[in-house]
Amino acid sequence: MPPIPQRHAPVVNKPRPATNATPALSYTPTDTSIPPSLYSKIPSLELYKKLEDAERGIDLLISRKALDFQAIQQKTIHPSNFKGETGVLRVFVYNTCDNQPWQKQLLHEQGMPVADATSAEASWTLRVEGRFLGDHKQDAINPETEALKFSSFLSALSIDLLPNDDYPALQNSQSNIIEWRNDLVDQKPNSASFDGLDIKRNGVFKINTKIALLVKSHAATFKLSDEMAQFTGKHESTQQELIYLVWQYVLYKNLFRKTESLTKVDAVSTSNIVTEPMNQDDDEDDLTVVQADEVLQNLLNVKTFKFSDLYKLLQPHFKPRAPVIIDYTVDTSKSSTLGQTVIDIPIELPLNLSKIQKELVDLNKVAFENLTRADNTISQLNSRISLGIVALQNAHGREKFYRELSEDPVKFIESWIETQAETLKALKSDEGYDEELVRRAKYFEDNEHLIREKLDLLLGASRF
Repeated sequence: MPPIPQRHAPVVNKPRPATNATPALSYTPTDTSIPPSLYSKIPSLELYKKLEDAERGIDLLISRKALDFQAIQQKTIHPSNFKGETGVLRVFVYNTCDNQPWQKQLLHEQGMPVADATSAEASWTLRVEGRFLGDHKQDAINPETEALKFSSFLSALSIDLLPNDDYPALQNSQSNIIEWRNDLVDQKPNSASFDGLDIKRNGVFKINTKIALLVKSHAATFKLSDEMAQFTGKHESTQQELIYLVWQYVLYKNLFRKTESLTKVDAVSTSNIVTEPMNQDDDEDDLTVVQADEVLQNLLNVKTFKFSDLYKLLQPHFKPRAPVIIDYTVDTSKSSTLGQTVIDIPIELPLNLSKIQKELVDLNKVAFENLTRADNTISQLNSRISLGIVALQNAHGREKFYRELSEDPVKFIESWIETQAETLKALKSDEGYDEELVRRAKYFEDNEHLIREKLDLLLGASRF
């Protein structure tokens, strides 16, 4: 009988036939399942089982939180959830004087040349200018807000020169009213932007003026009536905010019809369901009807109303926003009155969506970078676990091989020879098969390069 090839044959340092191309093998463990029989032999494997259970729980939690994160992210990127930058619009109102009699007298006393009275009349210049002061504590200078002009914060500006006996020419003239409106429909953006508005008139007497500044409202707010302001506690509000406040009041006071009866309805069976069509005009069955209490009756002047009609009922309480009125007297007895009249107006800048989107992108970028680093760490740990499981499986296979060999050597070797013969048939493929030839060790020594090529081919095709 030919000698049986040993499982662990000694290594023979013999020159191998040269091959033109040797395929590079990359073995990545994919089977990380541990046989159940090993759990009874290695008690510490229970920790790995707990790790798998914890990993499944974490994966489920991550999936749920990812959905929650997407929902929250969709809400946070909505413009209504962002508050615009706030600050103060500081307005300076002052006047300067030129060629006034007292100025000419002062120049004459100092020996300086005095302009000819016919060519240089006494005049004064009224100036209204403003500057935005942001609420920046960390970065006091914001280039974006510093570039904004005074006119970009205003919807309209008007200056009314109040006529008096010293200025008879203004009595029946339209030059005593100066108006400016920020209408971007007729004007190009920034075409008429300015930091200050000057009005120059001839005269040596004082004159009273009335300056009106209408600050822009980016949220479309309106002034509320006195009754509604007392109800809401706010002097200005948008239409949506006011409707929401009334909605909250109705829910708090439980003023919807049928609300109490609906909460006491017993379980209804299908046999008692009414199949008759509903009458849409019947207010008794309309759950959107509100029974107004004394407060709402005084505000809306109705006893009951449908919530769909609330928008129309609230319109009388909306009034145009009042402008900021400044009473100023032009003083011709001073060269300049800069600093005497300064007014701070709180304002809110419009939302900068591009800046908000950039901040969200940067925030998400940092989050994804952290997740990537965590994923790399987890991947490395998974690779180490996989390699450990493969080594454990190999050790288990060797242990099983020697244990079965020691229990019944004859039966085991017969079965082993049979399985090895089938393997050799697969290795030989369609080149022919001689069982007596391949039983000899000389065959493996002479055809080692051929066997390596067949093994590489089978591994590359994932046939075992």
